[in-house]
Amino acid sequence: MKINFTLYSTSVTGGVRAIFEVANGLSQRGHEVIITSLEGDHTWFPITAKVNYVEKPNFIRILNPLKQLKSRESLRYSSISPVLGQMKMGFEADLIKPLTEAIPDCDINVATWFFTSFAVFRSNKGKQFYFFMDFDELAEKHGNYYHMLFKESLYLPLNIITISTWLKEWIMENYSKDAVVAGVGIEHNVFYPRTTILEDVEGYKIMGIFRGFDYKGDSDLINALNIVSEKIPEINPIIVCSKDTFNDLIKKHTFKFQYTFFESPSDDTLAELYSSSDLFVFASHMEGYGLPPLEAMACGTPVITTDCKGVRDFVVHGENALMVHAKEHETIAESIIKMYNNPDLAKKLKEEGILTAKKFTWERVVDVFEKNFQDSLDK
Repeated sequence: MKINFTLYSTSVTGGVRAIFEVANGLSQRGHEVIITSLEGDHTWFPITAKVNYVEKPNFIRILNPLKQLKSRESLRYSSISPVLGQMKMGFEADLIKPLTEAIPDCDINVATWFFTSFAVFRSNKGKQFYFFMDFDELAEKHGNYYHMLFKESLYLPLNIITISTWLKEWIMENYSKDAVVAGVGIEHNVFYPRTTILEDVEGYKIMGIFRGFDYKGDSDLINALNIVSEKIPEINPIIVCSKDTFNDLIKKHTFKFQYTFFESPSDDTLAELYSSSDLFVFASHMEGYGLPPLEAMACGTPVITTDCKGVRDFVVHGENALMVHAKEHETIAESIIKMYNNPDLAKKLKEEGILTAKKFTWERVVDVFEKNFQDSLDK
């Protein structure tokens, strides 16, 4: 099969990583796989598929010096409309059209975001699919115009493959459309129990990944850790995030505890941090899937997670993790204290978490994609 994945950008996100994993898996099975993207930089991932970027028009080169007067960054496709707005041009650039025209002839044509779903549909090429990973709250932060595009994308006649059961049910409930659940996988050659890299870090190590968005529950986790620190002074949270996000956290919150900060670690370092921590806490309000808790399980780390919906496909409360209500930092704090005081529970969740994580592989995900692609061609 000749398979095209249409992306808005190839820059680092969890969604792009999932697309690349599937693309690599299909490529390894002998399919011709192409990534068509409006912009981005894919060098952060060992992608084996061919990557084609939309050729930028001449006027971007003209506007570039104006953009660089305000920042060191070059003008990107996605920044065209804001720049035109600042110059009071009175219109926005239609970025869907150039992406549509760049899509090659193919057997299978896969949209990977609500914006790209319109490009795939308008291209009129191949059997058309929609790899759906978003939800309302995630689309809302782009503003009303793009939120409406998100809703409209689900009325397009595309075959939907999604990442979790709750998204499948949400699509059926709100749009009366069926979807196939592919799930996500774990890189088991990366995420597995390792020796500690935190031997010099004293105390009870509680790891958290911070993203800088309200819906990720950053404030909830910090508030919970502040409560815990008053009862268990020896906690030493492991804070993982970008430098910019870390600086924002310091400005917005009071930290009543000592902590150890790691800036945007590689996957290898991330796996070692999971393995070296006594506990991993995930405080997100809502996730399409929620991969970090599963990665932590694979590394043999006991997990506390909120019921952010996506994790329901692999978390069984009290069996392989503790699950608490989202947006309740007091409950998160209570669960951390419970885990600290109950080593037997932590040991049980560690052992069951490892067994759970082993069931989730990218090979299994690729099986779902390949079968649905082939079935659509056979029909």
